[in-house]
Amino acid sequence: MKKFTFRSLLAIAAAGVLFTACKDENDDGNTSKTTYEFSVKAEDNPISAPADGKTYTILVTSTKTAQAGTSAVAYEVVSSPEWAPAELEQTALVITVAKNSSTEAREPGKVVLKQDESDKTLEITINQAGFSNSMSLDATYSTDRCKVLVIEPTITGFDQNPVYKWTVKGPNDAEAAEAGTDKTLSFIQLETGDYTISLTISDDSGITETKSATVTVTTEATAYSYYISEVLEYNPAITNGKGLAFSTIDTPSTVLASVNTKLVDKPFDKNDLGVNLGSFGGSIVFRFDHTVMNVNGLRDFRIGSYATKGAYPAQGVVYVSSDANGNGKADDEWYELAGSEYGKTGERRNLKMVYTRPDNVTPSDGMVEWVSYAINESETGTYCYAKAPWGTFSVWPAWLMESAEGTALTYTGCTMLPPLAKAPEDLTNGWPTQASRWYDYGYVCNSDPTDETGSSFDIGWARDKEGNKVNLPGIDFVKIQNATLQDLGYGYGPACVLFNCAIDLHLAGKEIETIAQ
Repeated sequence: MKKFTFRSLLAIAAAGVLFTACKDENDDGNTSKTTYEFSVKAEDNPISAPADGKTYTILVTSTKTAQAGTSAVAYEVVSSPEWAPAELEQTALVITVAKNSSTEAREPGKVVLKQDESDKTLEITINQAGFSNSMSLDATYSTDRCKVLVIEPTITGFDQNPVYKWTVKGPNDAEAAEAGTDKTLSFIQLETGDYTISLTISDDSGITETKSATVTVTTEATAYSYYISEVLEYNPAITNGKGLAFSTIDTPSTVLASVNTKLVDKPFDKNDLGVNLGSFGGSIVFRFDHTVMNVNGLRDFRIGSYATKGAYPAQGVVYVSSDANGNGKADDEWYELAGSEYGKTGERRNLKMVYTRPDNVTPSDGMVEWVSYAINESETGTYCYAKAPWGTFSVWPAWLMESAEGTALTYTGCTMLPPLAKAPEDLTNGWPTQASRWYDYGYVCNSDPTDETGSSFDIGWARDKEGNKVNLPGIDFVKIQNATLQDLGYGYGPACVLFNCAIDLHLAGKEIETIAQ
C-alpha cells in the first residue's frame, strides 16, 4: 500500500482547486468551453468583381458551440466601401459592387462584420478590375436584298460619351460611304454582292477602335413584286360613289378581300379609278412583300391615281412605317411624310373626325344637312346628300348602313390641308370650280395621272409626331389618309381620294430625284 506524504497531499489538494476553476459557469460536471465560429467560404473571400459590377450573396457562418449545442449568433455590418455597400438580408450577406467606369482597377475595399456576442470581427476583401475598352463584330453576315439586317457590335467599356461611325463600301464603290452614327447599323441594300462594313468607336478616354466585317447580300428565293402585296386595313369615310363599289350584303372581310383583289400586284393605269377612301379621314393601309429602301437623293415609291384637276380630287397625306419589331404587322410607329404644306398656315395635324350616320341613309331627294360631323368633338358641320339628275353621289359605306358598328365613323390622328378646288356657294344649285394648281409635292391625288414625279414620295421626308426628321433605312407599310374636308355640292358630293396602285421605284428601275428638306 502506497503512502502519501504531507507534501503529496498538498499537491493533490491544489490540483482539485484548479479543476474546479475550469468548470463551465453552469457547473453540472461538464468542463467544456464555449467556442465561436465566424467565417465565410474560401471562394467568397476575397471577392474579385468585374468592371461591370455584380451583386454577391454570401452565406456567413456565425455560431457558438456550448454545452447545450450549436446556435446562431447575430452579427452586423460595421463598414463597407461606398462603391460596394453591404447589407443583411435574412440569413445572407448581400454585397452590391457598382460599375467601375475607369480603366484603372479600384483600390481594394473591405467589408467589416462584427459578431454581436463575441465582438469578433471578420473582413471580406473586394477587388475590382478596371474597364478594358474593346469592340467586336462577327466576321461575316448574310441577308437578302431589300431586307433590313440589324448589326449590333459587342462592346466592352467605351461608356464615356461614346461616338460611333459606320461606313459601308459596296462591291463597285471606290470609297466607303458614311452609313450611320448609332450604336447599331440597320443595313439594307438593293444590289447583291459583298459589302464591307466598318465601325469606328471612340470616347472621352481617348481610346479609338475600328473593326470591319463582310455582309453578303443575296437574291431573294422568290422574286419580289414592284407593287402592293397586301391591303391590311380599309376604312373609308363617306364617298362620292366613284371607284370600287360595294353593297349592303358585304361584310368587313368581303370588303377587304375585294380591295385586295383590286390593288394587289396592280401596275399603274391612268383610266383605273381604283379604290375610294372617301371624305376627310378615310384611310387605307397596305404593305409590300419586301422593304422599300430609302435611297439618298431619290424618291422611293409612287402612288398612282386617275384624278385630274377636273375630277376635283381631295389630297391625301402619306404615312410610312417599318416592321421594327419583326412581327409582320403594321403596329410600329407611323411617320408622316412631310409634303410641301407641312407646318404651313392652314395645315392642321392630329385631329379626330367623327361622322354620325343619319336616320335616313338614302333619302329620295337631295338634302343639304345629311351627315353631321365633329372635329375634336367641338367643331361641327354637315355634308349634303348629293342627288342630281345624272346620279347620286353621296354614299355611306354600304356594309355599315345598318350595322350597330356603323352608326359613327371615327378617324384619329388626322392631318388636314386647305382644299384646292372651290365648292359652289349654293350646294343645291351650283358646280365646283376645279383647282388652278397642285401643291408642290408630297400628297396623293396631287398631280396629273401620268406625272411620275408629282405622284412619287421620298422616305427621307418622314417626320415623327413632334415634327422631327426621322432617318428610316426603309419602310414596309404605307398608310394613305384623306386630308381634305370639302363638300362639293349636289352635283358632285364629298371631295375624295382615289388611288389605283403603289410602286417600288427602285425595283422598277425608276430614278426620280427628290426634293431635299
